[in-house]
Amino acid sequence: MHLLTIASLTLREAARRRVFAAVAVVTVLAITVTGWGMAKIHESLLARHANSYELVGTFPILVLLMAYMFSVVLGVGAAFIAAPAIASDVDSGVVLALLPRPIRRSDLVLGKWLALAVLVVCYTFCVGALQLLLVHALSGYLPPHPVVALTFLSAEALLLLTLALALGTRLPPIAAGIVAVVLFGLTWIGGIAQSIALALRNESVIHATTIVSLILPTDAMWRSAAYALEPAAMAAAALTDLGRQSPFTVGAPPPTAFAWWTLAWVVAALSIAVVSFQRRDL
Repeated sequence: MHLLTIASLTLREAARRRVFAAVAVVTVLAITVTGWGMAKIHESLLARHANSYELVGTFPILVLLMAYMFSVVLGVGAAFIAAPAIASDVDSGVVLALLPRPIRRSDLVLGKWLALAVLVVCYTFCVGALQLLLVHALSGYLPPHPVVALTFLSAEALLLLTLALALGTRLPPIAAGIVAVVLFGLTWIGGIAQSIALALRNESVIHATTIVSLILPTDAMWRSAAYALEPAAMAAAALTDLGRQSPFTVGAPPPTAFAWWTLAWVVAALSIAVVSFQRRDL
């Protein structure tokens, strides 16, 4: 009961600080700009009498590029809204007013995580669906598995959100956000290195980058999302020619075990956050 109360208060606080309004304005602007760009590209292709291969091949790549940018924005945004969720309340003394009441520290951590998780997942699905529908309206292209792709993008954001929240139980807000984003960047570089290693068939680098993906499986979630977004022909081409592997073209998705590992990772990180906050002196 207290957990849901904390979640409700967290969402109200986000609304009071005009987080929703700011995000809505930026989102509308981004969708407008990308929609205008898509429309202009479609007009250019039609004006130069592009063949069906060019029309079919252009928009899947554009969708993957937009999804990649969207995943980065989601990850960084999730990290920076979660980092101050607890740390700021500790610094301002708000938790001293909350915790003497019959509210456990675990309720505070889990309630804030639940509210932010709902916020991030709803944003991912709403904005992602709008963007894909806009692409379909302008070009007629629709990815093969959009719901699966948005699910994996949500999982990627939840990984960063949970990591930043756990770090925020011990670190100041800015430090927690920066550490989470830096780790996100390292896994991003690891994903690029893995694509190069696959092309060169370098087993040592492949194994090393797999370990990096296990430490923070954000890149695995992105590759799963990319595989769900790209047409079967593109995936088959990347699978038969490893030289075409890149962060945007995936020949095969990561093993299903990565999805279960991601779930276990989130549960473990959230448990660590609870224990860390329970043992912290306020």
